[in-house]
Amino acid sequence: AADGWLPSLGYLPGGTGDLEEMNKRIDDGAAEAGRDPRAVRRLLNISGQFAQSGRGLLVGPPKQWAEEIAEIALNHGTSGFIMAADDPTTIELFASEVAPAVRAHVAAERP
Repeated sequence: AADGWLPSLGYLPGGTGDLEEMNKRIDDGAAEAGRDPRAVRRLLNISGQFAQSGRGLLVGPPKQWAEEIAEIALNHGTSGFIMAADDPTTIELFASEVAPAVRAHVAAERP
């Protein structure tokens, strides 16, 4: 039995557009196994690049990252994001600016 699902955004050919169909498969499989689909935690491996201006999904300033990640969380039920990075500056920016902004945005949108 699976307790979570962890795809990598970089390996989804359709990007975040693939998450809807894949989540449906997870939900259907859980239901067929007699499990509550809401009990399956949804996570997502992500990577990107911080930049002064936006140039695409997760390529831009921290504010853009926060908005995009919050949108994924709200639209696809993703509850955790794992940042693939080994650069200390990138990790610090993600932890100090992006993650708190995502949490605040999601909390404001979810009852």
